[in-house]
Formats: sequence, C-alpha cells, structure tokens
Amino acid sequence: MLKLLRTWVQRVTTTIFLTLIVAVGGKGLLAQQEVTKEIGPIDAPFEMTKLERPGFQDTTFNVVDFGAQPMSKDSSFKNTDAIHRAIEAAHNAGGGMVLIPKGDWLTGPIHLMSNINLFIADGATLYFSTDKEDYLPVVPVRYEGVEAYNYSPLIYAYNVKNVAVTGTGTLDAQGDHWWNWFEEHGAPPRGIATQVPLSRRDFGKGAGNEGMRPNFMVFWKSEDILVEGITLNDSPMWNVHLVYSKKAIVRNITVNSLRAPNGDGVVLDSSQDVLVEYNHFETGDDAVVLKSGFNEESIQIDIPTKNIIVRNFEARNVRTGSGGIVFGSETSGGINNVYVHDAYFEGADRGIRFKTERGRGNVIENIYIRDIEMKDIENQAINFNTFYTGPEATGPAPLIRNVDIRNVTIDGVPTAISLIGLPEKWLENIVLQNIQVTNAGEGARIERVKNLTLRDVSIASQERAMIVDDSYEVSFENVSLTDSLETASAPLLIRGEYSGSMLMPDLPLKQIELGDGVSLNVIKREPEQQVW
Repeated sequence: MLKLLRTWVQRVTTTIFLTLIVAVGGKGLLAQQEVTKEIGPIDAPFEMTKLERPGFQDTTFNVVDFGAQPMSKDSSFKNTDAIHRAIEAAHNAGGGMVLIPKGDWLTGPIHLMSNINLFIADGATLYFSTDKEDYLPVVPVRYEGVEAYNYSPLIYAYNVKNVAVTGTGTLDAQGDHWWNWFEEHGAPPRGIATQVPLSRRDFGKGAGNEGMRPNFMVFWKSEDILVEGITLNDSPMWNVHLVYSKKAIVRNITVNSLRAPNGDGVVLDSSQDVLVEYNHFETGDDAVVLKSGFNEESIQIDIPTKNIIVRNFEARNVRTGSGGIVFGSETSGGINNVYVHDAYFEGADRGIRFKTERGRGNVIENIYIRDIEMKDIENQAINFNTFYTGPEATGPAPLIRNVDIRNVTIDGVPTAISLIGLPEKWLENIVLQNIQVTNAGEGARIERVKNLTLRDVSIASQERAMIVDDSYEVSFENVSLTDSLETASAPLLIRGEYSGSMLMPDLPLKQIELGDGVSLNVIKREPEQQVW
C-alpha cells in the first residue's frame, strides 16, 4: 500500500519525481518513485478503453507575442484577449502549445479549442479576474447536476477534441469574492429547476438567478483530454469538472481549496473512460467525486459515469461533509465500473463515501476499492448514506450493489463503518475484506444490507464493535470484534425483524447479543446448517 506524501522536487521533460512514503511492516520508509510521462498499465477488473496522452504539433504560441503583459503594481491589464488570440492562432495552424511564460498574469475566462495544449510554465501564475462581468456571456454548464446557462467557467472547453492544460505553474482563481457573493444570495433552487425544460427554468445567470458560482475548469462534451502538473488555488467552486466527456487523464495536479465552499477537487460527471492518478488534494469538499446528474432531468438524460480508474493519490484535511473518494450525491444517471486503489486519506471528514437518496434513482454498481490507508477521519471512514438530505425525500430510489472493498487500514475515527440501505432498496452484494480498524469510537453499523461478506475484518472500538440490523445473508469469515465497553454487552448485536441467514462459523457465542424478536435460528455455524 502506498502512502503518498506529495512533494515535487524536480521535473524534466519526460520524468516527474514524486516523493512517496511506502509503508513496510508498519513503518514509513522514505522512497522516491519516478512517474514517467507515459501512462502506466491499467489492470482493471472490467473492460477499459486504452488511454493515451493527446498529441500536439511541436509549435509554441507565446501569449506575449499576442500582446500579453505581466501584472504590475501600476497596471490591471487583463490578458483575456491576448490569450484568446494565441489560442485562435494555434487552432488555425492545426494546433500546438499556447505558452503562459514565467511571471504573474491577469486574465478573464479562457475558452479552449481543439488541438490546444495550454501550458502554464514553471514560475508562472495565472490570476483570474474578480470582475463578474468578465465571465459573460453565459454558457451551458451543469450546476450541481442540473443543466443551466451561467457565468463562464474560468477555463472552458466546449465540445472540443485533443485538448490539454499542462505545465508546472499555478492557476489562482482568487475565489473570495465568489464565496462572499454566494453567501449573500444563498443556494439556488435546483430541485425545482429539474421539473421544467431548460428553456423555461428560472435557474442560472441567464434566468436572472444570482449566487451560482462558476467552476474552475469545465470540459463539456469533449474528448481526449489531459490535465497534468498544474496547481489550482482557491476555486469559486468545483475545480476540474468533466461533463458528458470521455477519454480523459487527470494526473499529477495539486488542488488547494480548503477555504472554498464546494471546492471539490476532480468531479467526473456523466463521463467515461477516465484515469485520475498521482494527485494531491486539500479541498473544501470531496477530493475525487463521481456524479451523474440530479433528479428528473438526469434520469431522463441517462448518461452514466463509467469505466473510471482513480489511483495513487492523497487527500488531506478535506472538509465540509466531504470524503477522499466519493460516489454522489447526484447519481441519477448511474455510476458503474470504477476501480480505486492506492490512496492515503488523513484528517478528512470521511474516507470512502457513497451518498444518494430517493429521487436520484438509477444504479451504482461494480465498484472495486483496494489498498487505502486512513488516519484521523472526522466522521465515518466507510460510509454508505442513502438518506443524504433526510428520509423525507421522495421519488425513484437508487440502488447500490456489487461493491468490493479490500485492504483498508483505519486508525482514528468516531465511526469506522456505516452501511445504511433504504427500506425499499437494500444495499446488495457488498464485500469488506482485510479491513483493519483501530482507535474507533463506534465500530460498524450495518442496516438493510443483503448478501454482505465480512472477511478478515478486525475492529477495535470504544463503543460496541458492530450492530447488524435488518440484514440478510451475512457471512463472517475470520472476523475479530473487540470494544472497551465495561458493561456485559457483547461486541456484536444482531437485531431487526428482517435479519436472517447469517453464517458465523468461528465467532464465539459469547460475543453475540440478539435483540428483541431475533432468535438463534438466524445464525448458521456451517454453510449446510440452518440453525445454531
């Protein structure tokens, strides 16, 4: 398992050096791993399109040659037009690199075109304007899962192919004014918006609705995308957002958005065939999150997020109800075929999180998560939440099934594991294998789950180690449960009138407490046995 400490110490043309801590026998050994520019093999448990870096003509278009001027104390010159002239010239010439050279530069929104590599040089910082009028006219966006016309994203790629944002420089959104503006106007009514067609909805800047912040970087219905090497600071909202896009690579970026409301790092939204790797996140919301749209509109659009690889990354101090790797809460198009492995989460609100609710419908399935280390998690380390905004939500119920989580260590958390299904749509086919939990307040709470396998699971907690409620076909294989309760309560409590068919061949009887109405007949000691 890799525990990544993200520090870039040197960069050359073909090689990026990444400092890693490799955990060996419980001790961190400092090592250096070369992350080449070639994309490593993808060994996914599902069929996956081969992903390659987009290629560009070996021609450079320096924005200075098109009238760009660096920032100075005596000038507030905006380079928006100069950058666009460079992009248009490169596009008309068949493509190439648009260079933002070393220095500080001020600009409005940047709209990319096909065959363009926007390159932010080492020592370059591109600051984005704080004048909202610069982000007009409005453009098509998906605002928290709902289509709208709104202020332009700071970097926008609309229906393009073969496009990149690369380099070792910094993009700085200067997000304070956007955050203050959002707090003044409040969240827009997206739930109502999805009930009427886009042309008639009172949602977005084009409809006179204020408070809707633009995302930092949006790729809309685009293909063959690369985002690599850059640092993103203080986004108005989400950072790298892929919508209806495919064949994308996001690697070796740093996202700093701890102060930003909804400052999600990488958002994969009804997109497919994506690789996210070697990234560092300190975000004001989810580090990496998979979404597929909100409520009625997105159920009808029905474009899933699928065929996703997320690997070799770290998330530290992610805040505001967030997680290291997250599914939802907008899941109306479905999410399937996702492989997440080799990650380190520290100080995050949550670690692995599934969040959805009634009204968001569709299916989340075929999710594989491996080799995750978590430390000092603020809420739940592994969390399945199907009542995201509360039990009063109505509409089509989502289904979460076929989720396989293995090789996870959790050190320090109030609640280690929480698996909660809906009454009408239980969680189905969940595997938790080689899960090691220490220094937990509560252990595991499992409710409304069908076909759950717990294999090589060890939970040490202060409160009860595990509560299983209304769950069926639960298999324990080499499960160790210990708690610090001074009462006579057993570490495992089974309750619920629908609980049954639980295989527990080696768990001592004294470690099991049965709730009211639950008999020993629900427990099997061997697969062929029907009763204790």
